[in-house]
Amino acid sequence: MPKIKNSNITAAIFTLLFLILLPGISTAESLDDRVNEVAHLLMCPVCQGQSVAESNSNLAQDMRQVIRKQLEEGKSKEEVIAYFVNRYGETILASPPPKGVNWILWLLPGLAIICGGLVIGIYLYKSQQGRSSGDSGKRADNRAADSDYVLKIDEELKKRES
Repeated sequence: MPKIKNSNITAAIFTLLFLILLPGISTAESLDDRVNEVAHLLMCPVCQGQSVAESNSNLAQDMRQVIRKQLEEGKSKEEVIAYFVNRYGETILASPPPKGVNWILWLLPGLAIICGGLVIGIYLYKSQQGRSSGDSGKRADNRAADSDYVLKIDEELKKRES
């Protein structure tokens, strides 16, 4: 039977411990990321225009602890958000959910861009039509006036030459 060195056993034990503890280490990092992700989706109730992740208020710090605790308990991101919506109402959400009257908030920017583009397009089209029909009459009048002027100049020059 071959002899196994102590260093090989020690290396195997450390490798085994590392592999066992690795998911716990990565979970701690991903838990912070998940807490931050949920905190960015919620607005701070006492701060003007700041999310829970950005705010330094005591309430925001407490809310981040509640988020962490609920995520550690195994709740999903949606469940944690639902907890805060039940407690504070939909005004706690950083972006309004696309339902009910809020659909207007989601659709209005796109509709405004489309309508604005149509108005500009129609204005440009009509201004081109007005120029082409109005300019042709003006150009003809200008040409006739120019030709009359040129004829008078020619007559004056002929008179002076003779």
